[in-house]
Amino acid sequence: MAGRISQDTIERVRQTADIVSVINGYTNLTQRGAQYWGCCPFHNEKTPSFTVDPIKKFYHCFGCGVGGDVIKFTMEMEKLSYPDAIHDLAKKYNIEVTYEGGAFVPQKKDEDLDQIREVYDRIASTFHYFLLQTDSGKSALEYIKGRGLTDETLAKFKLGYAPADRYWLKKFLNGKNYSDAFLEKTGLFSKKYPDLCLFSGRLIFPIFDRKGQAVAFGGRILGDGEPKYLNSPELPHYHKRETLYAFNFAKNSIHQKKAAILCEGYMDVIAYHQCGIDIAVAPLGTSLTEQQLKILQGFCDIILLSFDSDGAGQNATKRAILMCRQFNLTTKIIRLEGGKDPAEIMIKFGAETLTKQVQNAILDVDYLLSKIKAQYPSESPEDKTKAALAFFPYVDSLQSDIQKESSLDQLAGAFNLSPEAVRRDFNNRSQARSRLDLRSKQSDGDKAQPIKLNAELRAVLAVLSNPDEYQKMRLELSSDDFEDPLAKELFIKLEERYKQGNFSYMSVLELCDVNVQQMVTAVTASGEFSKKEDQSEAEFKEMLNRIVLDSIKLIKRNALERQRKKLNERLRDFTPTTPDDEIYLKTLVSEISQLDKQIQMQKK
Repeated sequence: MAGRISQDTIERVRQTADIVSVINGYTNLTQRGAQYWGCCPFHNEKTPSFTVDPIKKFYHCFGCGVGGDVIKFTMEMEKLSYPDAIHDLAKKYNIEVTYEGGAFVPQKKDEDLDQIREVYDRIASTFHYFLLQTDSGKSALEYIKGRGLTDETLAKFKLGYAPADRYWLKKFLNGKNYSDAFLEKTGLFSKKYPDLCLFSGRLIFPIFDRKGQAVAFGGRILGDGEPKYLNSPELPHYHKRETLYAFNFAKNSIHQKKAAILCEGYMDVIAYHQCGIDIAVAPLGTSLTEQQLKILQGFCDIILLSFDSDGAGQNATKRAILMCRQFNLTTKIIRLEGGKDPAEIMIKFGAETLTKQVQNAILDVDYLLSKIKAQYPSESPEDKTKAALAFFPYVDSLQSDIQKESSLDQLAGAFNLSPEAVRRDFNNRSQARSRLDLRSKQSDGDKAQPIKLNAELRAVLAVLSNPDEYQKMRLELSSDDFEDPLAKELFIKLEERYKQGNFSYMSVLELCDVNVQQMVTAVTASGEFSKKEDQSEAEFKEMLNRIVLDSIKLIKRNALERQRKKLNERLRDFTPTTPDDEIYLKTLVSEISQLDKQIQMQKK
């Protein structure tokens, strides 16, 4: 049975912890006489009504009425339990925690874990030095400054550069007396080749825990090569599903503004922060998770989604909407216009434009109805039924009857339907879907419509049915090369299982929703990518190899052509006004020329 923390420890924490210093980390305090004043970190205000008394060691807000000691403040701001808040402060102020009756024996301190954290913090500083101060980091520095980042932003996010020599880091750390046995535990080196660093020749994005300590890395390749982004593996002190990029920078503002922006990647988050929109965070190499939403739920009431406008981004947006609503979080969608991502909008139009787009975010219900109307534009009863069925999962995710009622009324208004009919179909969805399926079968002559296999889906389904072929695909393609949203989704799940070392047909399907599972198993069962009775093993492998290689070639060419089209559009709309603009213009022309050459090579 765990004992209680002793009253002596609690009092020592209260008396030793500098309440002014602790609170000053969340809001700027100014001394007025014996007390300190600032804007309350618990609610929005422009005129300071929050006071801290360093003698009596308490805080109070005359605006919202909150108050307490340093332990309560830490609990509220960090969303910690009472014992955890005491432990957190005790560690910070080097206070030994004792327990009543001696019933509780703390676990032995994991010295390796603390040392691993220390190594990541140390290497983050080293990589930052390489980016800013060495010749080897110049190309990375030019690239990131070309994306519009300032020196202040580079310092804030501690961006860095990992040297191209993959042996360098091991030698460096051995020279600092870190043993090979210890370094194997850090996740910094290849498991197969323990002398080789995972990160080399890459722009480095340190990933911080909520207290601001570097605990992992993300690395972006400079130039061609795969994978485009490489992330630290799961570690004892770092779990991707429970971590949000830049949460350490954003948490105070998220707490004050009761809102957070969820982005797709590092650069999106950094661009928002540089523009003064300091509530942006991002998942880390995985889809949004319940654990990440639980973190945000403790700090805010509103989530703004800022995902890409392509098929995969829209699918991610729809999934995130349902998850956020299940956590009773009001959800809005930021519609980025004039650029493919926040960084491009920042460069082309500045912080004011990006800020306006955030302020003009629309409610998720309006976003979903507009997308569904575009998908089912017909006035036919079938399309209206399909539209309603597509919208009903959103209604299910809402946590109050009033919200459900209101959203069903909006659906009825959007499609000129009777509210009563909409409610009946919502309450009897299985019957409505059955009637729709029956009408579809009748109109198709009682034949189920097969899925249309484009080149991207053929390639992904071929390697899914025969995992040995996946190695060829992952060496040639990344998820960014796919245009078909389903093909991209399956490729991402293939890569996730491959990296986990749990790569099989069923393990990949476990990550998919029921509809995708049914589609994939139907295609697999058709024998499209299975060995025929009259085929030899060699003939079957040759056929698979041809399907995969031909599809890879076509996908790469299509991806290059899409990229060329975007650059040409950017070139058409770009008017240089400064010397830097002229350099950017030449870079664009050069990139388009290189793409032309690559496309011609793919056609051979």
